[in-house]
Amino acid sequence: MKGSTWLTKAIFLCLVIVLSHQVGAQPGVTISRKSLTAVEVYQLLDQYRNYESITFQECAITYGEREDDYRFAMDDYTDFESSNGYQSYIPKPIINAEVNFRECSFNAADNRAVEFSNIYFKGQLTLDNSTGYGLQFSRCVFWDGIVTTDVKFRYLELINCQFYHSFGFNDDEITQLKLTQCEFVRNDNSVAFGLNFVNRNQFYDFLIYKCEFLDQSKASQQVASDSLIHQNNLLSLKTFDADHFHVSHSIFDCSIVFGDFAIEKSFVFKSNRYYQKVAFEQAPNIPTENSVFSFADLVTVSPKRRTTPDSLGIKIGIIKELPNEMFLFYRYDSDWEYGKDQVRPWIDTTPEKQIIPVYSKLLSVFNASSDIESYNLCFRQMKRIEKTASKVRWETQQKFIDWFRWKMDIFLEKFSAYGTDPVLSLFNSFLVICAFALIYIVFPSEEDNLRFHNIQTAVYRYVAHFAEQQKQFLTTDELYQRDLEAGKAMKEQLRINIEKLPPVVSFLGMPFYYVSYFFAFIRHRLRSMVRFNIYQDWTDLNAMGRFKTSVVVSINFVGFLLWGLIMRLINGFTLSLNAFVTLGYGEIEAKGIARYFCVIEGLVGWFLLSVFSVSLISQILQ
Repeated sequence: MKGSTWLTKAIFLCLVIVLSHQVGAQPGVTISRKSLTAVEVYQLLDQYRNYESITFQECAITYGEREDDYRFAMDDYTDFESSNGYQSYIPKPIINAEVNFRECSFNAADNRAVEFSNIYFKGQLTLDNSTGYGLQFSRCVFWDGIVTTDVKFRYLELINCQFYHSFGFNDDEITQLKLTQCEFVRNDNSVAFGLNFVNRNQFYDFLIYKCEFLDQSKASQQVASDSLIHQNNLLSLKTFDADHFHVSHSIFDCSIVFGDFAIEKSFVFKSNRYYQKVAFEQAPNIPTENSVFSFADLVTVSPKRRTTPDSLGIKIGIIKELPNEMFLFYRYDSDWEYGKDQVRPWIDTTPEKQIIPVYSKLLSVFNASSDIESYNLCFRQMKRIEKTASKVRWETQQKFIDWFRWKMDIFLEKFSAYGTDPVLSLFNSFLVICAFALIYIVFPSEEDNLRFHNIQTAVYRYVAHFAEQQKQFLTTDELYQRDLEAGKAMKEQLRINIEKLPPVVSFLGMPFYYVSYFFAFIRHRLRSMVRFNIYQDWTDLNAMGRFKTSVVVSINFVGFLLWGLIMRLINGFTLSLNAFVTLGYGEIEAKGIARYFCVIEGLVGWFLLSVFSVSLISQILQ
C-alpha cells in the first residue's frame, strides 16, 4: 500500500512538471494578411523573440518611411576582430524563434529591397512562396541558416552576414542574388554548411564577392586525405541555372564541387584562394566565350592560416559518392588511383574518360580567352593523366601500342612539356647536340694537334733540338729578320708595280707595311726579353737560363695542345650542329665511326626539330 502511494505521488509530480512546462512554454505566433512596414516587422520580431516560431502569413511588407531611423536605433552590436581577419558582428537583439515568411510580398510595387540589419537569427529563417522586389540582409547572423522555397524575387542581397548553417535554395527564381563579404562557417555544432541547392533554381545574376567558406569542424578534418572527402566539407554548386555567375576575391577553406549547373552567358571565377580540392561531377556546363578563371589558382596550394592534411599540388579531380557520408576524389595522375591490382569500387568505364571531358572543356575556355598560361598548365595535366592511363593499360593488358604511347608521353613531357614549351625543347635539343659533339671529340674527323702522330712529331722536334743539336726552331733574331725581309719584299713590289695596281692597293699598301713592321718590332722586343737560347745545351744553361727556357717551351707546348683542343671542340660541335639540322652530315666531311653517328643524329635531329616546330607554332597560334 505504501509502495502504491509512493508511485502515485511520483506520477502526480511528473504531471505537475509537464503541465507547468507547457503552461510556461511560448507557443508559435502567426501574423497573417497584414500590411507591415519593415519597422513593424522589427518590432514584432523583438516582441516575440522567445517564442517557438514567428510566422508571417500572406503579409505585404514594405520599406516604410521611418526605416532609416529605426535601423540606427537597432544598431547595437558587439564588434571584434575575428581570427580570419574579417569583422564579426554579434547583433542585439537575438531572435530565438524560427522566423517564417509564407506567401508574403516584399515591396511589390517599388524598386527597393526591404532591409533587415543587425539581427541575430538563432532559429531558422524560412522564405516560402514569397514574391516582390526582394530583401537585403546586412550584419546579420544566421545560426540555423536560411531556406528559400519557391521564392520569386527580383533582388536578394546579403552583406556582411555570418552563417553557421547552410543557405538553402529550393526551386527559386531570383533575378539578382548577391553575397558580399559573408562568412560561412562550419564548426563542430554545424549540421549543414555553405550553399545548398535543391530541385532546379533560376538566377539571372549570381554574385559572390569577398566571401569566406570555412570548414573548422574537427570531424571533417580528421577524415581528410588525398582520396576521401567528408560530405560536410563540400561546397556543392549544382542544380541551378544562371545567365551570369561571378565569384571573386573569396576564400574557400573547403572542397568545391562543380556539378549539374548551367551558365548561359558569363562564368567568372577569379582572384580566389582555394585551400582544398576542386572536384567535378561532370564537365562544367559553362560558356566557352566570356568565361574567366585561372588554372594556376586551381592547382596551386595557397598559403593557409592553419595546416590541414591536404597538401595537394594538383587539386582538380572527379568525385563520386560513397556510403557513410564520404566521397571518393580521384585525380588519375598516379597509377594507384586506377586500382589496377584490385576491383575498382565505382569505375564502370575507362577512368580517364571521366575526367578528360572536364579538361577538354577547360581547354576550350582557355583557348577562347587567349589565356596561354592556363591552357598550357591544363593541357600538361591532361596529358599526364593520359600517360598514366597508357601505363596502366600496358601493365594490365600487355599491348605494345600502350607501351609505345606510355614511353612517347614520357619523352614529350621531358622534352617539350607536351609541346607547350618550345624554349624547353630548344634547350633539350642543344643538350643532344652537345652529347653528340662529345662523341665527335673522341672520334674526330679533322686533323688537329691532338692526333697522336702530331703530338709525337712535336715531341721529336724538341728532342732533336735539345738532345741531338738539330736546329728545329729559329732564333729571335732569325724570326725578326724573316719578318723584315717579308716586309721589304712587299714594299719593293709595291714600288715597282705602283702604276699597275688599283688606287686602293697602292694607297693602303704602305700603311699596312709600317703596321706589320711595328708589330714585328714589338714581337722581337718581347722575345729578346726571354732570350730563348736554342743553340746551347740544356745541361750548359744556368738556373736562370733553364727557367727562361722552361717557361718558353712550356708555353709553346701547352699552347700547341690547347690549340688542338680548341679546334677539336669547334670541329666536333660544328659537325654535330650540322648533322642535327640536316639529314646526314652535309658539307662537313665525317670519317670513320663519326659517319654513322652523324646519320643517327640526323634522324634524331629531324624528329626533335619537328617537335620544336610544332611547339613553337602552337604557342604562336594561341
